[in-house]
Amino acid sequence: MLDYLKDEPQNVCVIGDCMVSPDTIEEAVRASAVNAASVVKLAWFPRTPQEFAEHQLNIERNGAEAEPIAEGLLKAVADATVIVDHLSPIPRRVIEGAPSLRAILTSRGGLEHIDIAAATERGIPVINVIRNAIPVAEFALGLIISVTRNIANSHAALKTGVWQKKFSNQEYVTTLDTMLIGLIGLGNVGIELAWRLKALGVNLIAYEPYPDRERLKHNGLDDLELVGSVEEVFSRADVVSLHVRLTEENARSFDKRLFSLMKPSAYFVNTARGGLVNEGDLIDALSQHAIAGAALDVYDSEPLSSSSPLLSLDNVTITSHIAGQTVDAISRSPFLLMKEVDNILEQGKTERIVNYRNLKL
Repeated sequence: MLDYLKDEPQNVCVIGDCMVSPDTIEEAVRASAVNAASVVKLAWFPRTPQEFAEHQLNIERNGAEAEPIAEGLLKAVADATVIVDHLSPIPRRVIEGAPSLRAILTSRGGLEHIDIAAATERGIPVINVIRNAIPVAEFALGLIISVTRNIANSHAALKTGVWQKKFSNQEYVTTLDTMLIGLIGLGNVGIELAWRLKALGVNLIAYEPYPDRERLKHNGLDDLELVGSVEEVFSRADVVSLHVRLTEENARSFDKRLFSLMKPSAYFVNTARGGLVNEGDLIDALSQHAIAGAALDVYDSEPLSSSSPLLSLDNVTITSHIAGQTVDAISRSPFLLMKEVDNILEQGKTERIVNYRNLKL
């Protein structure tokens, strides 16, 4: 599978940024089985992590055409056979301007920065890596416990000198093993969270339109109850946790229609994408105590405005989009990516070829 990457000399175009340097990506490529005959290194323009986060959010919401490409990229790809990227946009014009291109590799899970359709039309495999599934799954678990047991709320009160013993969800406080937790999405994060919850003795249901049953079985989740609709999860679960990608079709689709299905004792958790949720509808549900609470790490606009109503609600736990942040999640990502490429070359694994089903390889 993709043997040409190791059997034939490749002209590699590396695009780094302020979070993952071009030198680090080159090091990872040269340590892999890819036959990198030449490497051209470019840098995408954001200079600080704050600038990077702002441009990242725009790409995640608006796609590969939303931001400028790396300087010199069109010239560099004219002879490139492989692009190895972090977040620099790779829109259609870049792919069409690379007549020899045979693979696009990206050291992140999100794919909004790449025109997958354009690559697929050319028969070009796109390979990604899930660098932060475990950090996000652990964080989601932490938010679930925090919001249902008032850990963050008690901490905040005590920091202001208030010894608080009663909270807005007081009549619903219970332990995880008495709750039914519903997951929307069983991709990498959803599966990592699911088996952790199962290990804690939690009852689970999940909605996943394209379940990978072999993967579920491999993770000890072959008995996980899969339901037929998002609506069923919202109506049955005591906690609903989102783990899906943001697309044009599902943008702001988690709205008052779904929140109205939830039990008054239920909680909503989002560590996926802020754009999935109609934030105004969620704020209304929380303000009216139509649901017991929510825990959020992502928002419709980031950084969260100092005038956001979420800041004044007593039944929401909020964090600053840090679920995927660990000391090594980003810096190690090129090496994790190239390990996935080696797995493809040596073992024929296809899980990380995101457009595999639409290619003839």
